[in-house]
Amino acid sequence: MDIVVDSTADHGNAGDGSCTLREAINNANANRDTTNGDCLVGSPLPTIDAITFNIPSGQQTITPNSALPTITEAVVIDGTTQFGFAYGGTHSLTCPNPTGKTPPPQTITISRPVLELNGSAAGNVSGITINANGVVIRGLAINRFRRYGIEILNSSSSNVIEGNYIGTDISGTKALGNRGGIVIAAGEATNPNNNIIRNNLISGNTLLGILVNGDERDDRVGNFILHNFIGTDYTGKQLLGNTQGTSQHGVVIGQGNFTSFTARYFAENHQVRGNVIAGNYRTNLWLSNYASHNVIECNYIGTDLTGTVALGNCIDGLLIGGTRSNAPTRLNTLRYNLISGNARCQGNAEANLTLQWGATDNTIENNLIGTDITGQRGLSQILSTDGIGIKQPANLIRNNVIGGHRRHGIHIYRGFGRLQPWNNRIENNYIGINPSGTNISNGGDGIAVLSNIYTSHRVLSLMDVRIAGTSIIGNAIAYNGHNGIRLEARGDEAGFKASLTNTRILQNKLHHNRANGILLVAVPIVSRASVLLRDNEMRANRIFANGGLGIAFSESYPTSHDIFIDGKQGGNLPANPPTSNEASGIRESSHRLSNYPILLGATLKENIEIEGKLLSIPNTKFVIEFFANSSADSSHFGEGEIPLGSISVTTNATGEADFTAFFPPTRSGQWITATATAPEGNTSEFSRAILVHQASDSK
Repeated sequence: MDIVVDSTADHGNAGDGSCTLREAINNANANRDTTNGDCLVGSPLPTIDAITFNIPSGQQTITPNSALPTITEAVVIDGTTQFGFAYGGTHSLTCPNPTGKTPPPQTITISRPVLELNGSAAGNVSGITINANGVVIRGLAINRFRRYGIEILNSSSSNVIEGNYIGTDISGTKALGNRGGIVIAAGEATNPNNNIIRNNLISGNTLLGILVNGDERDDRVGNFILHNFIGTDYTGKQLLGNTQGTSQHGVVIGQGNFTSFTARYFAENHQVRGNVIAGNYRTNLWLSNYASHNVIECNYIGTDLTGTVALGNCIDGLLIGGTRSNAPTRLNTLRYNLISGNARCQGNAEANLTLQWGATDNTIENNLIGTDITGQRGLSQILSTDGIGIKQPANLIRNNVIGGHRRHGIHIYRGFGRLQPWNNRIENNYIGINPSGTNISNGGDGIAVLSNIYTSHRVLSLMDVRIAGTSIIGNAIAYNGHNGIRLEARGDEAGFKASLTNTRILQNKLHHNRANGILLVAVPIVSRASVLLRDNEMRANRIFANGGLGIAFSESYPTSHDIFIDGKQGGNLPANPPTSNEASGIRESSHRLSNYPILLGATLKENIEIEGKLLSIPNTKFVIEFFANSSADSSHFGEGEIPLGSISVTTNATGEADFTAFFPPTRSGQWITATATAPEGNTSEFSRAILVHQASDSK
């Protein structure tokens, strides 16, 4: 049944011969004539009524004087029926997958409404409120409401919001914001699911674009946010953010700061796919308190529709984690996204992607982070932006390309609340380099793991920062402005302990970084601060052609290796000298690396025969790993270009062990280096390099 609205008036004057939107909604809800013949009568379910428009002269504005009736029965409100409506251009959004097969592109269609719903005279209400299943809202420009443009209440499910402009004028180029664009408002004993928000322009609102709250039930089916422009104009190329203040967001899933914490409301199994989300002030996309099992896939977060121009936000581009550590944000998957050009304002530690309060067990995979859509050019060299900032435990970062940032590619640090950044896994990423070998360097370290405290966070819960169990495996880390990897335990405060232990750095390729391949730093900045940097294992890596050492250790504050010190960029990068071995026969210092081996000779016979000794802890079994290099480092303490293999040795009661190792032949003229790893996983710097001699030359 079509109920035709033919007037822009807002009255309910039954019998005046005109059908208003208010009257049409009343008749559709009641399935009876409330208008004395002005509008057709709605039909009961299963028939679904359609409210269409035939208002003379094309472009029109309806200005309600109070809240429109809440929709309580399935209905289609179809603004595309008003004369002059046009379907806009269809845009294809390429889904990044830098290390595998590219998923199919996503298609965005942004229409051109001619019917406006203006809430400036309606009071403190939302534009359209839905408390029903199966409602469709299509082809409207909804603006200037003091609450939300569209509000979906209670257990309302299977509703579709499509082809609208929410928060802008009819042209899609001017902000006329509602307080919020769309809210799916859940809570106690509600279960809104399977609602679809697609092909809308949601921009210019004063608080946020879309909010999806959680509820108490186990949501096996969530809601869908698909193919929208959120924070741009109708072209997807110009900023029109949900930015009218300092705490604004593009999309929020979870409780955020908008719902009381008297109950836990989980936001589960929602999907955000194929959207352009940019230019929103605080975060473009926030997975907040109790958001779990959500999929964020094939979005452009911080760029325009082309993926080549930064339209980022002010602070964090994509934020995982809420406002407190005991409100978990878990088991979310972010894949095939372009996340670039964000964090444009603060200059502290913001990132394209940040994992904070309660963000655990999330998977970040197959994304381009910091580059344009080609993966060939950086878009994020803004203030002090990091690629990924991690402050919480047990997250998996794999198969991403991360480059073009002014600070670090990946930054693990500090910890928020009671949870600290333990057991994060960084696997098979390209950091500072893309899969084709192009230099997309980060200005700081490729990966920085920093156990420290910032002056602005002098609170008791942060006086012991412990980072342990980080796995850095199988990554290509190259061309970064400072170190490939930096592990730093730094005591900034009296009574403060910084602990960084049990890192596993395995099977990575680290080359052409401006400073060291790997730098480990243990330094108490002030008296009565203590540091623990121990049992960090570095094996089977390829480390070569870096500006400093392959593996370096420092006991001084490395100001030259931090891109920002007190707001100023760091200075030159002098090479770290090799650290002298400690005396054999004693237990190593709590913050020192193992002693490196002393190589005495390398002879090429049928095999390469390498002789040497280790002077270290008594009666201890060590793994000695050997490497071949095309040239010796200028320090004479080589890097490790080609892993040859390893042997095990056990020191005697005085801490000495002689060894001879045999490996398949490599060409003459190569240089050999070695490292030693203690049973707990504490790996040394590289040994002094020695040249391989032919057997005939060794006599």
